[in-house]
Amino acid sequence: MNQLPVNKIIFASFAFVLMNWRKIVEISILPLLLSLPLLTLSAEIIDFLNIFTEKSAVKTEDIQLPSGIVAYALLSLYGHISLSINMYRLVIFGADSVSWMPIFKLRQIVGFLGLTFFINLVTGLPLLFADLMWIHLAVSFFLVPISLNFINIATDQSLKFKWEISVITQVNLFFLQILLPLLSAMAINFLISSTGLPDIISWIVKVIVFYWTLINLALCYQLITQSNTSK
Repeated sequence: MNQLPVNKIIFASFAFVLMNWRKIVEISILPLLLSLPLLTLSAEIIDFLNIFTEKSAVKTEDIQLPSGIVAYALLSLYGHISLSINMYRLVIFGADSVSWMPIFKLRQIVGFLGLTFFINLVTGLPLLFADLMWIHLAVSFFLVPISLNFINIATDQSLKFKWEISVITQVNLFFLQILLPLLSAMAINFLISSTGLPDIISWIVKVIVFYWTLINLALCYQLITQSNTSK
């Protein structure tokens, strides 16, 4: 049984944005402000990372982190978590459940951070040690149902590591959460490199994809939980 009709979820995601764009803007203001200090250091961060990705004559002991980057990164991370939680709650509970105010629930913040670290660690190891994209995608496929726990954390529900979903449902969830965003990023990067479009377009697309994946994950969660409840 397919619990996730891809076309309907895609259209529902865009319809949700059209109906709730004012609230989305409202809950995005504080996370954006928290991320601005880190964004101002983006050029320095790129230069710093290039030291490790390219052959450089710079000695390790001479490498210095940009000033304030740790504090700025923590602020940006908190803003990202706060925005994600509010977006999930907006989809599940509606506009009255969220506001521009910061989130101070330690359980939600720690739970969200821990789950993010776990998923990124497990899916990132194949790329880190073997640079094998297909293993990364295979691991992501098996772990993608666990990502539904982000909504459980945002809505103060217990974590659930076994989801009663069919193979086709898991395939569609994997496509919506992993493959489609990845293909979108690859397509826009190819378009920019081949046509000479400004890099700002790539950033705009990444922001749109980020919001869209949050919304469609919450919609998938709704459909799966409603389907399991009705059984």
